[in-house]
Amino acid sequence: GSNPAILLAHVGPFDTTEHDSRQQKTKVPRRTIYFASGETMEEYSTDEEEEEEDLTKKQVATVDTSRLTWGPYFLFQTWRMATATISVCDYLGERLASLFGITTPKYQYALDEYYHRKKEEEEDEEENRLAEAAERRFEEQQRAEQDALRHATTEQPEAAGHSFVNLSFEPEAPLGPADAWKEPSAPPPSHSTKYV
Repeated sequence: GSNPAILLAHVGPFDTTEHDSRQQKTKVPRRTIYFASGETMEEYSTDEEEEEEDLTKKQVATVDTSRLTWGPYFLFQTWRMATATISVCDYLGERLASLFGITTPKYQYALDEYYHRKKEEEEDEEENRLAEAAERRFEEQQRAEQDALRHATTEQPEAAGHSFVNLSFEPEAPLGPADAWKEPSAPPPSHSTKYV
């Protein structure tokens, strides 16, 4: 009989591959890159890279330096020191960059300027919108006051036409020749029309 957990798949006419459904591995990212903006990116390795890494780990772990001749021994030690030096430089470079504050993106000033201008434009649009709304409210208020004033004047009773009083003053006695040379104590009354 065949085990149900192990499946045989025919890849080609001569190749047979064995898959174990119980040992499905979840992919773990090979490394995670953290950006200054707070974003992260996970980098996964391909199956070929994983196989190569496994082989190199086995080879490095199984190298017995006491059995190496001088040439491969120096080559092995040089390789080990170079990889260790690169790892240390990479670590120190990250720490120094964060210490000196040079972890910001190269063109961050351009991004900051873009977002600043965009914010100013939005604020200007908001200001214009509020000013237009205030102007409309003011005009509506003015119209309402004018309508109320018109309404109040039409409600008051009007007289039938305009009335006026014509006053005319006449002297009581005719002036004689002796009175003509006197200075008048008050100005003589004049004809006037008064509107009420």
